[in-house]
Amino acid sequence: NPRPDVSKIIPASKLPDDITKIPDDILNWAVECEVTGKPFRIIKQELEFYRKHNLPIPRRHPDQRHLDRMALRNPRKLFERKCDKCEIEIMTTYAPERKEIIYCQECYNKEVIG
Repeated sequence: NPRPDVSKIIPASKLPDDITKIPDDILNWAVECEVTGKPFRIIKQELEFYRKHNLPIPRRHPDQRHLDRMALRNPRKLFERKCDKCEIEIMTTYAPERKEIIYCQECYNKEVIG
């Protein structure tokens, strides 16, 4: 990938956490990802969103943020478990050693919908 055409590249570690301290000209900069070192740009709509919600500028490249989210997903594998309420056998992505309460669809609907 070509490097973005920007006036400067700032390491993510140099960004202030306080969004109010981020100048408008960050739109002309690239931020260097704290994980990969890959530069990325902040667009106007993004900056407006972060300011509106008082969020800090991301320190990771969008591709890295996507990989981080994917790592939080359950594995694409099914396990046999028992419903924690009625004890029928069900298939779930939650491994047997995990602590979450697992319900079959019927018990889940009774619990959530009523």
